[in-house]
Amino acid sequence: MSNKRAIIYCWSESDRLPFEPAEGDFIICADSGIDYANRVGVRPDIVLGDFDSAERPDDSSLFDIISLPTEKDDTDALFAARTALKKGYKKIYLAGGLGGRLDHTLGAISVLRFIEKEGAECIISDGLTRLCLIRANTEKAFPFDEKVKYISVFPSQGRSCGVYIEGLKYTLDNFDLTSEFPIGVSNEYVPGKDGLIRSGDGDLLIVEIMR
Repeated sequence: MSNKRAIIYCWSESDRLPFEPAEGDFIICADSGIDYANRVGVRPDIVLGDFDSAERPDDSSLFDIISLPTEKDDTDALFAARTALKKGYKKIYLAGGLGGRLDHTLGAISVLRFIEKEGAECIISDGLTRLCLIRANTEKAFPFDEKVKYISVFPSQGRSCGVYIEGLKYTLDNFDLTSEFPIGVSNEYVPGKDGLIRSGDGDLLIVEIMR
């Protein structure tokens, strides 16, 4: 499953396709994520949730339905992530989950961190905003993308010491990023040039704003 992707569709008001379809994608819709998937023309393999924000679909031979209790510890998106991990997926992407209620956005970021902690790769995107995590003491290349307007860097755990940013408009050299000083906001790609971000002793949250 190393090259296969599980994509979890969550609530979103976006009409943009967050991830270009690829052969073998496994699609899970978490509750009202079914509405987002329908808008962008993506057919699910599993629809799950407590269906408090969307109607439970009629039984279908096209996909499986898993009904969850309303009162539970896991959010629908987290349950979907656990489902994908149990199936062996190492690339688990969240489509949507951003915008709207701030607590839901923070919940989606928590799911991102959970997936990464479990050893899988995670990206969140609604076609308007894209998020990823750089684990501590790790570097990640960011190829120039003309569709990205801004790229921001935040310490995911409150502090990341010894951060390097190379190839972007604003660079950092062995800088200590803290949650009290948002110096990493609204950086930009240099046209035609790739960027490189290296974390220090704490994880980094990368937020890209699309044009």
